[in-house]
Amino acid sequence: MKKTTILSIDGGGIRGILPGVILAYLEEELQKKTRNPEARLSDYFDLIAGTSTGGILTCMYITPDENGRPRFSARDAVDLYLKNGQEIFSIPFARRLINWFGLFKARYPVRNIEKILRAYMKDIRLSQALKPCLVTSYEIFQRKTIFFNKLDTVKSETRDFLLRDIARSTSAAPTYFKPAQIHSTYGDPLYLVDGGMFANNPSMCAYAEARTIKFSSLPECVGKADYPTATEMVLVSIGTGSHGDAYLYRKAKRWGVVGWLRPLIDILMSGNSETVHYELSQMFGAVDPANLANYFRLEPSVGTASSAMDMATPENMRALEGAGKTFVSNNVNQLNRIVDLLIENK
Repeated sequence: MKKTTILSIDGGGIRGILPGVILAYLEEELQKKTRNPEARLSDYFDLIAGTSTGGILTCMYITPDENGRPRFSARDAVDLYLKNGQEIFSIPFARRLINWFGLFKARYPVRNIEKILRAYMKDIRLSQALKPCLVTSYEIFQRKTIFFNKLDTVKSETRDFLLRDIARSTSAAPTYFKPAQIHSTYGDPLYLVDGGMFANNPSMCAYAEARTIKFSSLPECVGKADYPTATEMVLVSIGTGSHGDAYLYRKAKRWGVVGWLRPLIDILMSGNSETVHYELSQMFGAVDPANLANYFRLEPSVGTASSAMDMATPENMRALEGAGKTFVSNNVNQLNRIVDLLIENK
């Protein structure tokens, strides 16, 4: 029986360029090995999950065109950042004057990111997505976690949302962007912030979701196990270079609420990513150590680039793209093994 293939992408702001470059390589290799220039990631992954910037990438990969094929290539997803990153993370001069260091309101206005997401994803809804997915966010009024999943839209129109609204919600990082207010097809509102607040590495969420899916009932998953276990999965989890600069004790011991605010968000997100990796490593190897060969945790380094989530200068984005390409060059055998497994289990 063929294994269920799962892709999970961490959060990390502009560092989404890193997994974007890696996934563009995987897609290009899939095209070469299958001799199909139209092959796309969503053709080979049965479930795609993402948080924050990883949620934006997820929405890009599952957005259909007029013919029911992927609207964007993996390279198009990278270009979203390279072409628009500086605009997304730009602060009007007047806002700089009245909002010193983001102390009084969110650091960045949302009109730019909302305009860009609308241009890419238009009015396409979650129910129209190409593949099962899991995109995380947190509802601040009801105080509960939210998981956007195409399969839930079959149950009720209250679960169906615009993909661009989902992308905006999962990336609404506190202090960077104001919370998102979105409405389902039915009209009920949600008030959401970045899914990285609880699942910056959504791999475990994706694993748990896959365990609930009857994959044999999905037309594109013929031959796959229902409610698959770890031994029946190939899980590819990609980080965003979250290991940033060290925090020095001599400085941290003097921090108060303001001083801890940005470091706390960074520590929560990177700590969650490491914890989930530990848990999945233990789970995949629990039954048979050889099964660890079906779990891939790809954690690229930012290289010479800044690890700041909002450092979207042209120079830093080029450095992040270069760091992604360096990771690819240094891990060709592992990446090609993933490509072979994806083709084998399609």
